[in-house]
Amino acid sequence: MPDPIRKQLIDKTIAALSALTSITTVSESIKHWEELDKNGFPYSFPIDTDEEKDFFTLTQSTGADMESNLTILVTSMVYSRKNATRDARCNLIRDIEQALVTSTAMQSVSGFLTIQPTRVVTDKGTIPNYSVWDQEFMIRYIYESENGG
Repeated sequence: MPDPIRKQLIDKTIAALSALTSITTVSESIKHWEELDKNGFPYSFPIDTDEEKDFFTLTQSTGADMESNLTILVTSMVYSRKNATRDARCNLIRDIEQALVTSTAMQSVSGFLTIQPTRVVTDKGTIPNYSVWDQEFMIRYIYESENGG
């Protein structure tokens, strides 16, 4: 039996982030920024979060009957001894968005419909020498309820 679609999508997210040369470390085990090895920056921590599901019917008797909207949250962190994190943060926000939205591996997952960036929330410069932010992405896909998502 193939992996659940949700697992396939987070696996493809991790792969897309790991392929970026602008990210040094990708992990699902998030830590406080002061606990991280300074040589490992920039860090990204992707996680699959909330999922909304809707039942729909097609005119055919078999096939996809559920639509799901899965939120992927990517928490990222940069560090600068000079407290100059703005450029690194802005560039990495762009790189992450491009990597996920254009991922052909993600698009190849059965039932995949779209991925959209939905939100960026930053620390608003409150942490000296670090910048920490969250990027949210909504992935829409369809599947057969009897097979699970």
